[in-house]
Amino acid sequence: MSKEQNFIKKYSKDIIIATQGAPLFPSVKMAQAALETGWGKSTIGNANNLFGIKATGEHTPYWTGDMVNASTQENYGSGNVTIQDNFRAYKTISDSIKDHSHLLLTLPRYEAVKTAKTPEEQLQAIKDGGYATDPNYVSKLLNIINDYDLKQLDKKKTL
Repeated sequence: MSKEQNFIKKYSKDIIIATQGAPLFPSVKMAQAALETGWGKSTIGNANNLFGIKATGEHTPYWTGDMVNASTQENYGSGNVTIQDNFRAYKTISDSIKDHSHLLLTLPRYEAVKTAKTPEEQLQAIKDGGYATDPNYVSKLLNIINDYDLKQLDKKKTL
């Protein structure tokens, strides 16, 4: 089994559970986790952070304020630059998965995420909400969804 298949198998259950009862597509969440971690290569040191969530905002039921400082690539219009930033540190990967859903469902800037009718619309709403600075973020995620048939996860959500 490839590293990609292993990653999908390892996190599918938690991702599907974290989207049940919510207007979130598991395919989108899985693609984000894959891209943000390089298919599990890095969860930002020992932070258990699958989504590259920065250490800003209010504490949540899944994040108590712990953080790690790490380098990251950002794009502010003139190409990629490497910066140091603080990222949320979680007790478990499961907390990271749940916190990602919590952020997308509660922050006003992601309001359009909740009304997206397709994974493609949801990807764009996440990008438009300011989730990532990479101008190719949506196309990269869409390629992951299509290359690994992640829309099959969306069908399992109702099980």
